[in-house]
Amino acid sequence: MAFSAIIRTVAARGRNFRNDKNGNIAMLFGLLLVPVIMLLGLAIDGLRTLNATTTVTGALDAAALAAARAMTEGGLSDAEVTEVANKFFLANARGPDKVAYSNFDPLEVTTDRAAGEVTVAVTARVPTTFAKIANVNEFAIRRQASATVAINEIEIGLMLDVTGSMRRNGKLRALQRATKDLIDAVVPEGPNAGKVRIALAPYSEQVNVGRFAPLVSDARNPNGCVVERNGGAVNSDDPPTGASKFHVLTGAEQREYRRGLCPDAEILPLTSDKDQLRRTVDRYRANGWTAGHLGIQWAWNLVSPNWSGIWPGASAPKPYGQARLTKAVVLMTDGEFNTAYTGDPGRGPMTDESYDHTRELCRNIKDSEVVVFSVAFDLREQRAEDVLAECASSADFFYRAENEEELRQAYRDIAIKLTRL
Repeated sequence: MAFSAIIRTVAARGRNFRNDKNGNIAMLFGLLLVPVIMLLGLAIDGLRTLNATTTVTGALDAAALAAARAMTEGGLSDAEVTEVANKFFLANARGPDKVAYSNFDPLEVTTDRAAGEVTVAVTARVPTTFAKIANVNEFAIRRQASATVAINEIEIGLMLDVTGSMRRNGKLRALQRATKDLIDAVVPEGPNAGKVRIALAPYSEQVNVGRFAPLVSDARNPNGCVVERNGGAVNSDDPPTGASKFHVLTGAEQREYRRGLCPDAEILPLTSDKDQLRRTVDRYRANGWTAGHLGIQWAWNLVSPNWSGIWPGASAPKPYGQARLTKAVVLMTDGEFNTAYTGDPGRGPMTDESYDHTRELCRNIKDSEVVVFSVAFDLREQRAEDVLAECASSADFFYRAENEEELRQAYRDIAIKLTRL
């Protein structure tokens, strides 16, 4: 065959090949499949890395604060401070409820004793799964946190929601863990332990004042539970005397209001006993409706100096306005403020009254120079979230938490801010 004929034959077959569309889709799918799988794998590994970053950041915050407190208030050596930092970091980064997405290089701990500051840093390494296709074997994350602690006195009243909705989705367990995180972070060890005292004010549709009922109630109190106080002192921290004592629901009133559950969880006055605080929180059970204003009232009563004659001597709050003394309340709920006893009983849950009490109480608490933190936990009611935000001393002191990790991070952040005030 002549050379020119060969050229014409090759050209013709090339045109035929070019115009043949059979199998194009399959070839394109095959070409695109590999990069799609790689992108999907990178997205999954990216989410794992983001989760690890959140966990590491929270763990470092807790470690820095605990180490700074140990150094400043416990007089520990650098080696002992490092040990404390490692203990708190690992407890928060690798606790029983954590998914271990990462490995950690040794924790780096730096102390500045003159400033009372501890800085902790770590590099976390997240092994990849799908990204190994792209020859990416791990993502490295470096984070650090610092905390400065001055030896100030702190009195904290914790309002703790033990209503029925806290039974769902492990929310009560999350609150218990977050509360214990705060207790561990702010109450120092050693000779300065007494400088930080915490009181517990659990609530549902009533508040159980336990052995203090005879001192604060307006009638014989068989179960220890009270609702709002009587008279014009209803939203104040006036001592419970005469007509300003707290009301005990009669059997007729319980039937009329369609309420009457007395929570098992009792209030606990100010104490620096970590073990007692932790044991008390662990015993909580959830039940009942949400009289949120009652929880706010008792968180305040527990840190108010006007109540010094009610609480035992070691739990007596100190006067307002003292130098190097911070008084604070931490308010939290997961639901609407839907139960009060000062309105028309026939209306059932009396939302407006509870909100009205809450706003007035929060104004009065802040006027007493008590710092207010507030936490909305998995809260689906905009009205309740708005009133919690209004209660907080500033926008930075209001927190939204959608899950356990966010709730624990909120309480760790509150601990840090308390020690800086």
